[in-house]
Formats: sequence, C-alpha cells, structure tokens
Amino acid sequence: MAILGISIQSNTGIPLILDSWSEKLAAFREGEGTPILICGFLSALSSFAKSYRQKISYIRLNPVDFNDPYGIDGVYSFIGEYMVLCFTDPFQFHKMVDLKIQWIYSKVLTKYEQMIKTGRVPTLTEEEHLFIEKVLMDSVAADIISRKKEQLRVAVDYIKEKEFPGDIYGCAITSFDNSILFNHVMERIEIEAYLNSIGSKGSSLQDSEILHNYVTFPGLEPRLVVMTNPGVKIPIADIIEEPGEGAVPLYYYLITDANCSIGPIVESLVQKFNAVLL
Repeated sequence: MAILGISIQSNTGIPLILDSWSEKLAAFREGEGTPILICGFLSALSSFAKSYRQKISYIRLNPVDFNDPYGIDGVYSFIGEYMVLCFTDPFQFHKMVDLKIQWIYSKVLTKYEQMIKTGRVPTLTEEEHLFIEKVLMDSVAADIISRKKEQLRVAVDYIKEKEFPGDIYGCAITSFDNSILFNHVMERIEIEAYLNSIGSKGSSLQDSEILHNYVTFPGLEPRLVVMTNPGVKIPIADIIEEPGEGAVPLYYYLITDANCSIGPIVESLVQKFNAVLL
C-alpha cells in the first residue's frame, strides 16, 4: 500500500474526493457523516492557521482503540483553490507526497477552479479518479516491480542463503515517496515498523549513497536498517501520462544483523536488483 487515503475539498469547504485504500482508515470509511466531519475539520484547521499566521504541514493521528506507537500522518496541503489531506504512514516522505498532489492539481484540479470560485460542485470523471489513484498508488513503478517480483525474490534468496547466510532478515523496494512496493523474507508489517523507527532520514539520498541506522525498539529485534539509492529511475512523463521532464528514484532497503559488513551486501543487492529492473 502506498498512500492510505485522500480528502480533497475547496478552500470554502466544498468536498470533491474522499477515498481510502487501507484498513488503517477503516474507521473513516465506516463512520457516519465522515465527509462532512473531515471537511469541517480541514476548514477549521485552515482558519486556525491563517488567524495565527502559521503553516500546518502535517498532523499525526493515533488510534484510541488499540496500541499503535506510530499512528498515521495527515499531510496537509493548500494548492490553488483547494485543501488536500493525504493520509500516509509516518515513514513516507511528505515533500514527495506534496509532489504527487502537484501533479494531480496540474492534470485534474486546475480545470475545475472556475466552477469552485462560483460555488458550483464539480464532478470528476472516472478517468480522473483513476488517474488520481494511479499517481497516489505509484502504479507505474508498482506494475514494473510486480512483473519482476519472482526474479527479485530469487535474487534476495540467493544473497541471503548463498552469499551472506545469517546476515539478512528482510528486504524491500520503495517508491520515491518511500511507499513500500515490494518486500521479501520479512513480513510487510515488520518492514513498516523498522522504517517507522528511522523516519524520513533518507528523503534526499543521492544516487549510490547508503544510509544505515541501528534500530532498537520495544517489540522489535535490534537490527541494522540499510537504505540505498541504486540509480533506478521512473520517468515522470510515464506517471503523469503526458510529456514531462525528469525522473524519480526507487530505493532499496535491507534489514540486517547489526554486526554485519553492509558494503558487500548492498553491492550485491544493487547489482542483482538493477540487472532485473533496468
């Protein structure tokens, strides 16, 4: 799962979209009057920020019905005539989530601004809804990885069992906003816990750079979390479905023994994964 959910409304409180794709947001789907409550909440938050000349970039929500030390982030954006709240996992890179919102604004939302200004409620087409979901869910990158997932699993198994036995406990590939697109050996929920424990430290990682962090947290085995930017890029033009410049990276993660030598393991992983994906 990438983005967990999204709410888009006008600056005057007209709701356009409220979608969620994760069980973490089940309460939002099941609650009566949720669209009205969220619209009212965003409008009140906007008025509060303007009154005190503050900028609100995100809020953190923690469920009261069960213990969740990480919670859910609501990445909050003003763009044009709109207020947008994207629900994400805390380990996702907020600035990159904002970039996704900018693409959605440029491709879809700008055309409805005149209607919004006159108080009318626009109806987005099915194609526009699909485009928004594809951007938020990293569909282009996810499709590429899905087609190659068996080869990626074979590569991880070979490194884990043949080259560095006893050193590797998990592996993942994430998109440019750090959404998990692939995991192997370790269950996704565990991968999420380790990524949450290191936060967004890797958001500016350049090609071939490596970031590693020792993680110890109640309920988790002490491990080394290793992140690298392998130089694999997804063209922006493919994501926004129109001519565009530039590309966005994928990231590779390893969860390893705290005392292993990470350089050779990362080198082997990058070599094998890149041979599959490039």
